[in-house]
Amino acid sequence: MPFKFVEDIAMADVAFEATGKTLKELFESSASAAIESMANPKTVKPKIKKTFKKKAKDIDGLLFEFIEELIYLKDRFAIVFHDVKVTVDEKKMTVQAVITGDKIQPEKQELRQDVKAVTMHYYTVVKKKYWKANVVLDI
Repeated sequence: MPFKFVEDIAMADVAFEATGKTLKELFESSASAAIESMANPKTVKPKIKKTFKKKAKDIDGLLFEFIEELIYLKDRFAIVFHDVKVTVDEKKMTVQAVITGDKIQPEKQELRQDVKAVTMHYYTVVKKKYWKANVVLDI
């Protein structure tokens, strides 16, 4: 399922609403929104591959940790992302991700905001007929 950027939530931040029929879709939609906040993924080649696994006590914490790790990888390795694939185990409360991207190259990539952190401001994760998350990224 898709994501959409939400206006008028935070003045100096980026807010998005991500949805998914499954947790996998929710996490991939959330990752896509975070990735698109940083750079246009169509302008980023999938030259570098990173994998990671996160564990938390609940889904709210797991999604938060997951987005936080994307931001950490961007900062730690000076990369932006092309794509991400996830596997979510709701019983073990874990997420595994494989993310592709490339070193930051302003002359070749359409860079957007420098996302600094995911925040608890307006942060929610709920399940009704589908999963929905509201997330604010500090830029």
